[in-house]
Amino acid sequence: MGDAEPVRSAIVLSLNGATTRAIVTDRVEGEPRLVASASVVGRSAVPALEVIERRLGRCVLESGRPISARSVLGDGADAWISVGLPLSRPTVVLVALGGQNFAAELAATAARASPVRVSQLVVDETTSPTVLAQKLNEQRPDLLLLAGLADDAVWRTAFAAVTSAIGDEWRPRLGIVVAPEAIQQHVAAALGEQLELMGVDPGEYAPAEVVRALSAELRAQAVEALRSELEGTFSEQLVDRLTALERAAAFLVRRADQRLVLVDLEQGTTVLWARAEGLATIYRAEQDLGHQALGLAELGSESVLRWLPWSIGDDELLDWLANRVLSPYPVILNERDQFLAAAFVRALLRAVAGEIEQQDVREDITLVALGPWFATLPPALAVLCALDGIEPVPASGLVSIALDEADLLAAGGAIAEFHPGYAARVLERDALLPLAHALVLTGDGVEGAIAVRGELRTGEIVQRFSVPWGSVHVLPFSPGTFAELSVEPESGVRIGGLEAGVALQFTGDAALGWARLGVVIDARGRPLRLPSDPAARMRRLRSWLADLGLSGGAV
Repeated sequence: MGDAEPVRSAIVLSLNGATTRAIVTDRVEGEPRLVASASVVGRSAVPALEVIERRLGRCVLESGRPISARSVLGDGADAWISVGLPLSRPTVVLVALGGQNFAAELAATAARASPVRVSQLVVDETTSPTVLAQKLNEQRPDLLLLAGLADDAVWRTAFAAVTSAIGDEWRPRLGIVVAPEAIQQHVAAALGEQLELMGVDPGEYAPAEVVRALSAELRAQAVEALRSELEGTFSEQLVDRLTALERAAAFLVRRADQRLVLVDLEQGTTVLWARAEGLATIYRAEQDLGHQALGLAELGSESVLRWLPWSIGDDELLDWLANRVLSPYPVILNERDQFLAAAFVRALLRAVAGEIEQQDVREDITLVALGPWFATLPPALAVLCALDGIEPVPASGLVSIALDEADLLAAGGAIAEFHPGYAARVLERDALLPLAHALVLTGDGVEGAIAVRGELRTGEIVQRFSVPWGSVHVLPFSPGTFAELSVEPESGVRIGGLEAGVALQFTGDAALGWARLGVVIDARGRPLRLPSDPAARMRRLRSWLADLGLSGGAV
């Protein structure tokens, strides 16, 4: 959709699990810019907007309702948009008919990329209609996803089970059928009077198109659930958070040919990989660091404990997760919380990344964008979460890590649904705060031996360095400056995906812009290896933390 009318100002309400953020953009010297962002505890728009009014000295509400056109004095806004996910995300049961098959795989991929809670039932020739009906009645999903290819017997089992299960106490809002056209007709004849149906033939379209169509419908259901929760006041223009983030990611990819990973932990966990060739989104509704924290127990304690620089018991880990679920507004309170949260995030990101089968898509990354939750961590710890959780191996050797502190990616992506030109200019100027440029070393280094030498030049200031294998080194430089980086690895050591021993320079037009930490030389190799002995592993972690200026002692 193009920009129908010139927009001067836009207000986006970002509705998350335990907070609400108001993001205000306006024209500054003619160009759309971020002018304010305010977050309040709780899921209510008016308090966040009242903070905005006090900060800007403008009125944006009248009798608790939005002023829907910007005045010459700056009151109100031309565009009001809400972005988020419903507190109660739609539940989906995916029924894989005939066992795992191509149609079921496409349906599962679409469900993983949608803001829904998914469970799966497998139906084969041994499945009893009575047992299947009982399982459907136990789960009572909002949406029923039937996926399978030609096997008349298992489809008859499904027809009997669904017919038996549907009644006054449970009736799905929608049934989605992923099957050949002939089977869709049989489903319509058997279930059409009991259930609203839509269908997709996986043999008639490219797999990516099937996934897009299914995820679009699942996301539309989530938007309607969010609209019901908002009860009208701020629900006229709604965008689900995943779609908004995908739009923003697509812009970042187009703008500078980036190969991007975006990590968002605002309500559930969203991780998306984007590049010019396409996009892959994975959403986990039941895992985050807020009210879905107990879902992180599924990662297994060992995958989390390996990232802690001090000892803690399994029960303490579970207690920490449970306290986050029980707290009305779970926040990161202290250094101990920060280290625990970072350990869970690394384990979570590694588990999600494992679902991306193509190694080059998973590893060849030039930009990691971290969502606003990461502002609760020290910048160096946020950078470690990205490097350790995703383990990027950029072909060029360099990956930038940036923070979306103001939640502008979701806001800009939401604006782009209605005013794409305006949104593009806001995102280009204000979306991300650079945290670090990380140079990733791979290959066959020797622990403690020099892996790389080089210099960082900012104007007349030159920092010469040599970094041993197995360590991390930080090269800060001043805000408002550009840095030229020259590096020469030892034989056997590679910079990213380059050949061993090949030197690299970032000079002239390729000079590096300022980042909060500066340049981080990650000489730990890929894949990251930690000692199996707990004491040695904790010493190694404390060493890496110290390299980045962080405390690593027990807290």
